[in-house]
Amino acid sequence: MTLEKIRQKARELHAKTRRELLKNITTPLIVIAFASLGIILGDNPLQRTAFALALIWSLTGQYFLNRGMWSATLPGEAASATGLESYRREIERRRDLFRRTLQWAFGPVIFAIAALILPIVAMGIRNQGPLRNMVPFLTLVVIWLAAVPVVRMRGQRELQREIEELNEIEKANR
Repeated sequence: MTLEKIRQKARELHAKTRRELLKNITTPLIVIAFASLGIILGDNPLQRTAFALALIWSLTGQYFLNRGMWSATLPGEAASATGLESYRREIERRRDLFRRTLQWAFGPVIFAIAALILPIVAMGIRNQGPLRNMVPFLTLVVIWLAAVPVVRMRGQRELQREIEELNEIEKANR
């Protein structure tokens, strides 16, 4: 791999990370809107408290998710870093973002969905008619909740593989 090819890959990865950060802003906005409605319209104090916690978690999560991610310079512009170092740094930034996303962006989503669905399921156990109608929706929600972490972890493994490949390239060059 040439130095220019490495720099190009670093720039592309940097752009992907920026897009991912922008996408991660939409998740808390949805949680904030959803949890705010739950707080306003909810009649169960426990459910309203759960929505409030999801809202707080989502807002706090934005700080921890984006901490230090926006300030990094474009890898091609780093004067003192070699192409491999800047590429490695960008891969590590992206891997850290993937790791933090599950806890700080997806966690509040799961919590808010649980705050909504658990009372519905509890009511449905007593009165089975409405619950039967919700089974397809609940099944899709469960599949989605299981698929997101799997896709994220696959992305983390790919980034870790790239880091290992860079380690091999550095060993071969020494």
